[in-house]
Amino acid sequence: MNNKEANQIIDNYKPHKGFYDLTERPKILTKIKYAKVLNTQNILAEAEKNKEYLTKMTPIQYQEAKEISALYQAIVWQYWGYRYNSNI
Repeated sequence: MNNKEANQIIDNYKPHKGFYDLTERPKILTKIKYAKVLNTQNILAEAEKNKEYLTKMTPIQYQEAKEISALYQAIVWQYWGYRYNSNI
């Protein structure tokens, strides 16, 4: 990912219902790492929207999304910690 791609992801980020609002970038994260976290959230939100289809048609892909979700959660807790605001 380059700076242009990172800027595009950051500029287009909108919190997803049921996911944490990651609008505020922790100062410790570089722009590119921050964009990767936001992009991961976008991918996971899309997988959640298509959960029924994925579980029936591509269960391996859904299982991979669950594994990525666990890693994503650890990263979010590491960098955002208790300051999180859920967008539920």
